[in-house]
Amino acid sequence: MYVEPKDSRQRYTKQCLFASFERALQDKPVSGITVSEVCDDAGISRKTFYKYYSDPFSLLRAMQDDLFAGLEQRLATLPPNVYAISSAVIDFVAEHRVVMKAVFENRGEGNLVDRVLDQLYVTYHESWEQANPDMPKEDVEFLFHYVTSGWVGIVRLWLFKHPGMDAEEVKAQADSLMKLTTPRA
Repeated sequence: MYVEPKDSRQRYTKQCLFASFERALQDKPVSGITVSEVCDDAGISRKTFYKYYSDPFSLLRAMQDDLFAGLEQRLATLPPNVYAISSAVIDFVAEHRVVMKAVFENRGEGNLVDRVLDQLYVTYHESWEQANPDMPKEDVEFLFHYVTSGWVGIVRLWLFKHPGMDAEEVKAQADSLMKLTTPRA
């Protein structure tokens, strides 16, 4: 669970470390980033780093917590419309592209991608059941996972194979594909 530090010095330290780590992620995978280079770039001592994080991977987990809290707030304002959700998720990924790429490269227990999918399910599955009253609940669950797995695939393809595309192009592609797979009555 994400908790914003109350102390302004802690918030500043976190912001500096996050920004430094994100700059390092532009050139290297997490496994190639050292605590020393993050601290040197951030202007923060290694002792201070170790006060909050055990290694660069724990810093990435903290960044995932931070991102999850932000996305959770954004999703809370949306209607249970698949196109609105898709658009919001893609915009969010675009805003945090460097960190999201690292998240995809380091999929472990409690990963941001899996947490987001779980949160989407908890938040929206009842709406999907109501929108598809003639469909058995099990089928709605499969439909939900089919659609959200498609989003994950689209985002992964965008980040790794088509990084030159902008968010609007990706959203248009996702909308087009969702329309192709939507059953017609």
